[in-house]
Amino acid sequence: MSRTVIAIPHAATALPTELQERLGDHVNEDYLRRFSDVDTDKVYALPNVRAVHFEWSRYLVDPNRAEHQMSSGGVVPIDCFDLRALYRPGHEPDDEERKERVRRYHRPYHLEVNRQVRDAQTAFFIDGHSMAGVAPPRTANPGEPRPDAVLSNLGDANGNPTPGTPFLSCPPSLCRYAGERLGHWMQKIPLPPGPQQNQLQRRITLNTPFPGGYGVRTHTSPSRGIPGVQLELNQQLWVDEESFVPIPGRIDWIREVLSHWIEDLIERRLDAT
Repeated sequence: MSRTVIAIPHAATALPTELQERLGDHVNEDYLRRFSDVDTDKVYALPNVRAVHFEWSRYLVDPNRAEHQMSSGGVVPIDCFDLRALYRPGHEPDDEERKERVRRYHRPYHLEVNRQVRDAQTAFFIDGHSMAGVAPPRTANPGEPRPDAVLSNLGDANGNPTPGTPFLSCPPSLCRYAGERLGHWMQKIPLPPGPQQNQLQRRITLNTPFPGGYGVRTHTSPSRGIPGVQLELNQQLWVDEESFVPIPGRIDWIREVLSHWIEDLIERRLDAT
């Protein structure tokens, strides 16, 4: 059995039929794809990895938010990353509907992730995401270009603890090693040709701008031998963000990069035990 579990919380665009008539006219399939983690169901579908997919759009319920996070951009969002309202006026979910969505969709997904992670063979957990090439309006740094990847262990820009951090999801040395090896494989394996704005920046950061969300906080346990990271990959590396059409050869490229990278991580983990 695979030693690595990857959770994929934001790839899907599906919504229940009964919900669609309550949403604004702009919330169509193209819009839902634009604000998903585009094609991460393909990017993280790797050999010798156990992947757990959330089958619904993050706009039904967001698996990377805590159950109690009931703000407008929380576990049941009512507006989008572009700050547009998702619902027609008067059709927003009330408190009871929000709680029901958590019970019906959010909890079963995390129970399955937990089941896979708790398997005795598991040595490493990855919460697999993608990020827009430029930070959208509902962020702390709108308009800022993103790096090729961000690895998060709940620490600082060097993977070390920050004041008040209850724990790190991955030891600092292993987190730094993960960043170094990901950069190595991104540069070693030739990137298929693509538009100028879709090239490697040769920049990988730790915990900046993402320190790690609910998934990596919930499903890692270094003290029990299950370290892990949140991985945010810049989706400009494989998709044209104007048309959201994949760039030929790029998904195969990033899958090859990740396969080698995970082999390095597992080898390092096993050597340490």
